[in-house]
Amino acid sequence: MCTVRLMRGVLRITSILLMMIGSYSVNGSLSADLHAAMAFRDAMGGAISTAWSGNDFCIWPGIVCEPDTLRVTDIVLRASDASGSTLANEKLHWTGDWTGLISDSLCLLDQLTTLIVTDWGSISGEIPPCITSLSRLRILDLSGNRISGGIPADIGKLNQLVVLNLADNEISGSIPASIVNLSSLKLLDISNNKISGEIPSDIGKLKMLSRAIMGGNQLSGSMPTSIAALSRMADLDLSMNQISGSIPEQIGSMPVLSTLNLYSNQLSGEIPASLFSNTGLSHLNLSRNSLEGKLPDSFSPESYFTVLDLSYNKLSGEVPKSIGSVKYMGALDLSNNSFEA
Repeated sequence: MCTVRLMRGVLRITSILLMMIGSYSVNGSLSADLHAAMAFRDAMGGAISTAWSGNDFCIWPGIVCEPDTLRVTDIVLRASDASGSTLANEKLHWTGDWTGLISDSLCLLDQLTTLIVTDWGSISGEIPPCITSLSRLRILDLSGNRISGGIPADIGKLNQLVVLNLADNEISGSIPASIVNLSSLKLLDISNNKISGEIPSDIGKLKMLSRAIMGGNQLSGSMPTSIAALSRMADLDLSMNQISGSIPEQIGSMPVLSTLNLYSNQLSGEIPASLFSNTGLSHLNLSRNSLEGKLPDSFSPESYFTVLDLSYNKLSGEVPKSIGSVKYMGALDLSNNSFEA
């Protein structure tokens, strides 16, 4: 009897200890989230300093917490449309200038899945390298600011990342080689920055990628042939760079490609016939390159072009008759070439 009572007592004490440990763990995590959010707020400055007040951070505008654990899962701070987190169904209106930094304190928010801080214009500094430790992160959108420095070298550690949008900043350096490890990535937008160097040759590993917007940078080298392996790619924009060499023939065989914008590069050689026979391609801009030779007579009667711009190249010969057989032709520009009359 005494043994049974003793065992019950031990079990009771063990349960209490486990509850205390669990409570300490939860409270410790919540405290860490609070201090991390406050440090993020203080580094950002501006309107957020007054909007994020008190200790109940789950009701701060732009923050979403997991209902059961009350851990921070989303930070959504948009300036452009004055709307905050659609997950919280809130409408936010921020006033005042934000001239702060993206604090590395956010790396302590280890349950974070969404970080959107967009279109503030004056937020500067670098992307904290520790951001790659946020293993649950699915959306990283810092577009429309003045962020400088490079893309973190080990960005590829974020294997849950679906959206990477760093457009319209002052980011420099090259595209990290590890970016090809983002196996879940669907949207890559690094347009309008100062990014240089070559596109990783094995970019074709990004099997889920459907949009790659990389225009308005200083990218050089040739177009990797592995791009053609991106079977889900619908929109590819490499415009206004310094990309040279020829357009890979395989590009025209991409099954769902609808937009190909290679405007204002240093491309040479002939235009692959497959680009004109691909009936899904509706927006094709190859203007302001050094493309030469004759246009292939490979236009399909099923083609539907909203934009076909081949202007400012070195194309010659006759305009193929098959161009007149396409189902639809919107904006067509063949000017400033050497076509026969």
